[in-house]
Amino acid sequence: MMLSGNRTATPRPAPHVLFLIIVWALIWHSSCKTPSTPGIAHDTWYISEEMGIAVKFESALRGQYITLNKAIATPQPFRVRQSRNVTRFRLSGHANLQGRLQVYHDQFYLVGANQRISFRQYYTRSFPRAPFRYHDALFSRVTKEEVVYGHAPGFYSSRSIEKRENKSYNQVLFEVAEGITSNLLRRSIPLQMDIYQPEGDLQNNRPLMVLLHAGAFIAGDKGDELVSKLAQDYARRGFVVASVNYRLGYIFLPGRYSNLERAMYSAMQDVRAALRYLSHHHNRYRIDPHFVVLAGHSAGGILTLKTTFMDESEIWPSARGSVLRLQPDLGCLDCAVNDLHGPFTIRGAVNMWGALDDLSVIKPHNRVPLLSIHGDQDYVVPYGSDFPFANVSARASAFFSRRLHGSASILQHTQQLGLEHTLYTFEGWGHEPHFDHDHELIPENYKIIDDLILSFVNHLLIPPFGPITGPQAIGRQDPPAEFWIAQENFKEYFFQCDHCIILRQTPNSTRVVWLDTGQQPQLRIAGVGEHGQVKLDTLTVNIR
Repeated sequence: MMLSGNRTATPRPAPHVLFLIIVWALIWHSSCKTPSTPGIAHDTWYISEEMGIAVKFESALRGQYITLNKAIATPQPFRVRQSRNVTRFRLSGHANLQGRLQVYHDQFYLVGANQRISFRQYYTRSFPRAPFRYHDALFSRVTKEEVVYGHAPGFYSSRSIEKRENKSYNQVLFEVAEGITSNLLRRSIPLQMDIYQPEGDLQNNRPLMVLLHAGAFIAGDKGDELVSKLAQDYARRGFVVASVNYRLGYIFLPGRYSNLERAMYSAMQDVRAALRYLSHHHNRYRIDPHFVVLAGHSAGGILTLKTTFMDESEIWPSARGSVLRLQPDLGCLDCAVNDLHGPFTIRGAVNMWGALDDLSVIKPHNRVPLLSIHGDQDYVVPYGSDFPFANVSARASAFFSRRLHGSASILQHTQQLGLEHTLYTFEGWGHEPHFDHDHELIPENYKIIDDLILSFVNHLLIPPFGPITGPQAIGRQDPPAEFWIAQENFKEYFFQCDHCIILRQTPNSTRVVWLDTGQQPQLRIAGVGEHGQVKLDTLTVNIR
């Protein structure tokens, strides 16, 4: 007889109970699913002005937030939970936020029954970055246009001395001078200049640099090597540059310094006529005629000094002419070459191995900053006070010239007057320190010259910031730091800082909250001027 054991059957749930379990599981899954924040960038701050907070997502689940009512904010964590269509922000130490999440481009909203909280993505205006105009070579191509700026009676306005064929500077000049005596006829001649501009430049109101070549007032051309290289380099930096030909030639006669005076005076008239021409056409060339830097080397340096500092009342009597010498009156400084009346302002002068025959033309009221560059072994145009061409014969040079006062003597004079004047001395170098004995450009010396002029011009272009108003030190309980800068020197300002939120910025003010990172707060400031020039500075703020 076989005995059968008792077996208990496992009960199965009723169909309606199973249905309820499935429904409950679906509801639970829906309420606990991983939040999704599509369209919201991670590691980027979003600001809500109405709530006074900023949030930054590290993932879809969590992130950091700060309050925006203190100068220094300590980041706190937050978590995100989503239930049905409601997104909840659980902020540590702060009231939670919730609502239906809506994302539009660079902002999102939490929309509830009675409010709509907006968050905008944090960004600031683009901060200026190098390369900077007028300091760096922004443009790869330069255009050159030759224009006639007027006509005037003279011998000629161009006599190149670039191809010397192993002749010294003095030999070339004396050969040219001898050639003048074979043609004493003065006729009306066209006066030309080359205008260099950066190709593709859209900037208006650009500063103007005017360059004057060498040649002892008897030779030279607007395309000489130093002048043309400077013109190309400065046009690439964003300047408009004009290289000017001026009237040349005078008769060498013993004791007749007046002939050289008249030649220099005619050249001054020409340079001023070129400046009037450029001012008259300032819209065409998009230049600021009231920001002119005049620069020249050798005779061009002399002409730069004379044009910058010599007044109408100081013109030589010889310029008024002489019936006995059959010399016509050359007229006033602005009464020749053309009939244009464009105003201009020389804001700075660069004298490269030039000189003055009379130091008194620089007077206490002449506040035009001056840069001089000169070799202390220059015997063509003296570094101190001497006759020119002393390496040939001081007695011979005295026949047609007076004693000249070079850059070192000019420096002593300007220092006595309290004027702004910088002198760089090429120690051990003679005339034309940018050339070697074979008349080849010396790159190292050219770079020194270029850097000196660049620093000088940028000092003129880029003034200091106006007074900055704002806290020098901040505490954790202080309100957000606000800074204002006077706008007299720059058109607008830009602000930038690390580990901070810039709540507001206008063309001359900003409001900042720094994150509590343990680093000293710093505010970077960029001023942009009316010519497009940029100045950078950094303001360090202490923590109390």
